[in-house]
Amino acid sequence: MAKSTTKKKVVSLKGRSETWLKNQSAAKNSVVEKDASQIAKLKADILKQQKIIDKADDYLAKASGYNAQKEAYDAKSKELAEQRAKLSKAKKKDQKTIQDKIKSLQSDLTTISNTIKKITASAGYQKYWTQRKNAKNKITQDKNAITKKEAKKKTDKKVATNYSDAYNNVKSVAHKALVKKNSAAIQTKIKKAKAATGWNAGYTTAVYRADYKTSRVFLLGEVSPSESIEQNHVTHSVDAKDTRITHGSRSSKQLSATYYLHGNSFKEMDELYEIFEGWQRKNIELEVRGFSRWKHAYIASIGKTIDTPYKNVLAMPITFDYELRAHIKSAKKSKKKTVASSGAKKGTSKSAKKYITIKAGMTYWWISRKFGVSISWLEKNNKWPATKIPIGVKVRYK
Repeated sequence: MAKSTTKKKVVSLKGRSETWLKNQSAAKNSVVEKDASQIAKLKADILKQQKIIDKADDYLAKASGYNAQKEAYDAKSKELAEQRAKLSKAKKKDQKTIQDKIKSLQSDLTTISNTIKKITASAGYQKYWTQRKNAKNKITQDKNAITKKEAKKKTDKKVATNYSDAYNNVKSVAHKALVKKNSAAIQTKIKKAKAATGWNAGYTTAVYRADYKTSRVFLLGEVSPSESIEQNHVTHSVDAKDTRITHGSRSSKQLSATYYLHGNSFKEMDELYEIFEGWQRKNIELEVRGFSRWKHAYIASIGKTIDTPYKNVLAMPITFDYELRAHIKSAKKSKKKTVASSGAKKGTSKSAKKYITIKAGMTYWWISRKFGVSISWLEKNNKWPATKIPIGVKVRYK
């Protein structure tokens, strides 16, 4: 009977509301964060298990012959892993040879493992050997779990990206519609103000948000406007002649005037002033249409005053700064190895020196076999005699 497969239901994102997509996008990103957290815990557990192995090795090193057998076991294990990886990519004609090699390595590992069991047969050694074996198995389990979790994270991230993109697209469409709507409303209010007569005909300047998030527009009277631009010039002096300019840069561009706000009461005008002052505090980019026509204006300073005869008019001395908003991009971390890491090998003889921290059971003979250096060289370049090397010291082997 054929094995039935259940297809995962695909959720359509078309026609979904902005709120729904926002919530779902946050939920999907939360899943990705949970995946990352679980992977981090597994990696932390691997470090924990490795410490158990290191502690066990320090103790087991006291058993005669353990270090040599452990090294042989690790070397065979590494070779076995390489052959298994090779088998997965090998052509059919070469697979038999590799499989025979794998069987031979497995047999060698069994032999070495039995030898280690004999070496660690006593009660004290057996305890640490069991701890080491369990820790080794736990590391293998953690690594397998990490592989699965990373695959899941990759899939979950793809799903989260789809939801995030859909949310941003809907948000963008909604924003464009809002901008279009508010822009039309602002222009209608300005047009109506231009056609007004009598007391309401005092409008000369319009101020509104450059992002069009609201249709609010301040229609103000403008008195004694003044626009100023400051430029800094970098110069250097020359003998008996006028200074020479190297370059110039704009330092500021400002618009200052007294603006009159109309209202039915002082309370109404004060509430409107609070909104205007809020735009300054939040660094809202504004458009100003009057004596100066600016698209990138920010309120540098603002004040208010009222003349007794005109209780329905609030005078506001305002200074606008013309500024273009900066878009700062943070640098991405490079995954490439730095030049310093490879260059360290080409340093001086002092930087090329290498050391190993001595653990229980280590001797000059053991170090000479591991790193391919003579015992006489080790004795010459280290201050400890071959018969007694203190545990924890660093011995130079290169």
